[in-house]
Amino acid sequence: MTTGFKPVDFRHDDALTRVSWDAFECLIADHYRDLGYEVLHTGTGAGTNRTDGGIDLKLLREQEIIVIQCKHWNCWKVPHNDVHQLIGVMHTAGATSAIVITSGEFTNAAIEAAAKFRHIRLIDGKAVRAMLGPIAEPRMPHATIDGMPSWQNQARRPRPAKSNRTPLVAAAGAIATMAVALSMLYSYYIREIHEAQLAALRVTVARAAMQVVQARTTPASLPALASQKPMSSLNGHPAILHDVPVNKADIAAWEKQNAESMRILEKTTPPLP
Repeated sequence: MTTGFKPVDFRHDDALTRVSWDAFECLIADHYRDLGYEVLHTGTGAGTNRTDGGIDLKLLREQEIIVIQCKHWNCWKVPHNDVHQLIGVMHTAGATSAIVITSGEFTNAAIEAAAKFRHIRLIDGKAVRAMLGPIAEPRMPHATIDGMPSWQNQARRPRPAKSNRTPLVAAAGAIATMAVALSMLYSYYIREIHEAQLAALRVTVARAAMQVVQARTTPASLPALASQKPMSSLNGHPAILHDVPVNKADIAAWEKQNAESMRILEKTTPPLP
């Protein structure tokens, strides 16, 4: 924001307002060239200069040397400092007169300062529009900060767009994602544990049912036969010896009881989720 400047009383809204700073200088140069002046474009609007030294245009015709300072300002009034600066530049350049041209307005102090020097002329926005006449609308309207050449605006790189997501929203999204992942992981492990528990339960019930069937179907002669068999041992202790039926009738009874036990097991064991 430009500080210490006075806003204009009336802000124009037309094609001249929307042209760029360098285009404004070129319009002024073309106007005086049509009047028969040799125009030296020394300002930044020429495209090759980065500083103007207080002079944008120099007009030459016979014995005349006129220096011009262009101010494409539409928001702020041109102050008296610019008038005094051009007076000093005029003497340094050996000019016979000087002109300050603005597309906006001058402050009262600037007007009073110019009135004290008969070789200084001020041309404000109304006068320059009458001088140039109608101009074409620019293809791309140029929005400039008053007092800033267009080449400076072009040199600026656009800032990256900011994300609409605030840090709080981003953190909430990350927490929600983590919660979903943990929930899925928890469900997976719970299912695995539940299946392992059911499998162990089936084995336990099957062993118990088999022991019941063996107790009911083993004939009285089997213990004697089992006692005659050598007892296997594990670490010095008797190992478990599983007796099995020794004839067809016992085998049939054993299979029947075993099938019944398995049906009971299937009815009492809850299905996996």
